[in-house]
Amino acid sequence: MRTFPFGRHNRLTTVALVASAAALTLSACSVSGGSGSTGGKVTLTFLSHYGQEPLKSGLTKLIDQWNSTHPDIQVKQQTVSFDDLLTTLNVRQTGGKGADILSSYALWGGQLAATGVLDKPSVDVASDIKNNYSQAAADAVTGDTGQVFGYPTEFNTYVLYYNKKILADAGYNKPPTNWAQLKEIAEKTTAKDSSGNYQIEGLSLIQDGDNQTAHPFLSLLDAAGGKLLDAKGNSALDAKAMSVMQLESELAKSGVTTTSIMPTKTFPSNRVAMAIQASWWIGSLKEQMKEDYANVGTAPVPGPEAGEKGSLAYAFFTGVNSGSKHKKEGWEFLTWLNSAKNKEGVTEMGDFLAGNGLIPPRKADAAILGPKLQAKDANLTPIYDAASYAMAESNAANAYKAKTSLHNSLNEILVNKAPVDQIFKSLASEINRK
Repeated sequence: MRTFPFGRHNRLTTVALVASAAALTLSACSVSGGSGSTGGKVTLTFLSHYGQEPLKSGLTKLIDQWNSTHPDIQVKQQTVSFDDLLTTLNVRQTGGKGADILSSYALWGGQLAATGVLDKPSVDVASDIKNNYSQAAADAVTGDTGQVFGYPTEFNTYVLYYNKKILADAGYNKPPTNWAQLKEIAEKTTAKDSSGNYQIEGLSLIQDGDNQTAHPFLSLLDAAGGKLLDAKGNSALDAKAMSVMQLESELAKSGVTTTSIMPTKTFPSNRVAMAIQASWWIGSLKEQMKEDYANVGTAPVPGPEAGEKGSLAYAFFTGVNSGSKHKKEGWEFLTWLNSAKNKEGVTEMGDFLAGNGLIPPRKADAAILGPKLQAKDANLTPIYDAASYAMAESNAANAYKAKTSLHNSLNEILVNKAPVDQIFKSLASEINRK
């Protein structure tokens, strides 16, 4: 998983361990160094990972706009790299210096809620999110108890990217619409030299960043109608999950997919025929491929049969620290940022996200901005469409651990060609041990 701008690595394994170590103490900590007030004036701190351009200046512009019209509630921006976001959040929280407002990866939401870091939004805010955001975005920021963590912000869906020229050279003028076609096209487009080195990989089943095999697998799993976890974080693996494992096993054994080739590096050079990737990749491909971007197409991730499709959606959110002395003011700012409409009829956050190549998670924003952006780039249409049917990434307290276990299990299948039934059983048992 990556967060924009396109191409940022993360160290979620490290931060997850830090989070686990800090979890026992977080709920007992309050914020003493984050906010302040002088003579009736409140200063709120806002911790985010938007420290690189053009994101930093874009968010700064919005904060300055708020500050200019709200002299009694001022917001001060604090930024760290995404790699350091959860670690910084936990360390400051433990030290009683947590920020009043925070931006977080939704995968961490269940853990942050369980340890008492997140303030519960008002009924009006929770209702706004549940009713006015895409289902996948709302699900991504809602825990198993029904608690809404905060307003969804960054929002990505997964689709099948394909190289039109490579497919055409192999005799195909359309992308696959079922698994049989997916396997066939992957086999026909794969090319190796006399030494067995890949010249073209037929289908990539990995992504850049942490747990490289997880999100493509989960997108195929959604297309098959399955899930990894239930609402409580228990294994939901069933025959549908086994069928996806079997599909990936067959693809690996036939040599049309490999974990040794990173698609973010080779797809732009026309050396990968198809790849299951997140929506942020559009901007990266445009930047890297230049005129060759005309070769790029996108399509829904196909299911076992024609007409079946799936996608994984992951999100970030902005919420308020439960230990803040100024929770009311924090929610007032976030409500403005995520709900107040500008002269075009879209929210400030929606405009900010769309301007940086992401899907606005608020349905009304997407309805206004989506057609304009899709008219300029048809590859965005499957990405926007997926927001209506994608499976939200689990935010159960053990979700990251389960995701890591999934990745390790898939590596056994893809790299070591391990038996699917054996891996399936051991993965389900490992997840349920939590």
